[in-house]
Amino acid sequence: MLECRDLSVCYGKRPPLLSGVSFTAPAGAITVILGENGVGKSTLFKAILQEIRYTGAVFCNKTALSALSFTERSALLSLLPQILPAPALTAREVVALGLAPQITRPGSAEWARVDAQLERVGVSHLSHRAVNTLSGGERHRVFLAMLLVRDTPVLLLDEPTAHMDPTFHKRFFEILHEERAQGKTVLLILHDVGEAIAHADRILLLSDGRLAFSGTPDEALVQNIPEDHFGLTRYVAQRGEKTAVFFRAE
Repeated sequence: MLECRDLSVCYGKRPPLLSGVSFTAPAGAITVILGENGVGKSTLFKAILQEIRYTGAVFCNKTALSALSFTERSALLSLLPQILPAPALTAREVVALGLAPQITRPGSAEWARVDAQLERVGVSHLSHRAVNTLSGGERHRVFLAMLLVRDTPVLLLDEPTAHMDPTFHKRFFEILHEERAQGKTVLLILHDVGEAIAHADRILLLSDGRLAFSGTPDEALVQNIPEDHFGLTRYVAQRGEKTAVFFRAE
């Protein structure tokens, strides 16, 4: 479980980037953060990761993250950033970096974990390719495998679908649901409102640095969050007993 209490970020006399943000991202649930560009989504992640100064508190499983060392925090949290590096290391070597700092010299069991995650994201055939020779979509899968091999209780993903291969979208969300089933706290930033409605257990809406909405996808639909905050038009399709909801910018 990840909890933020009255979290604020402000630099000097400028308007606050975040102001009084409080929420809980439960264990065994997918929580999606929505919001326009510049409303503080990535700033929120930086505060959670203790990379910037803030007021308020951030807890992981009731432990204040500010009281922990980097090594202790790294055993609890892992991040898939929006902007990825392109090292000359092989894909297999990059994924193995996810074992650090707890494991610095992988043995056969650790390499088996690495290979299993490469296969899980569908890039085992690229394991010996240098990451700087891969496409953007392939690189995203490699770093997703690195996130998964760390096996932390909390997973943070910053706009993971922005540069992802369209063919991998379905498998990506299947993996998130698998992690949720293991009791993980999954917190991700998305721009696609439809994806959030379809896959989230809880939705958070940031607006001008404040938490404007917190609730379930059904509650977001009842309160017309897609229409009122994003200017989208809702379409509903009925297929037998299944109802699909789509959104378009008109």
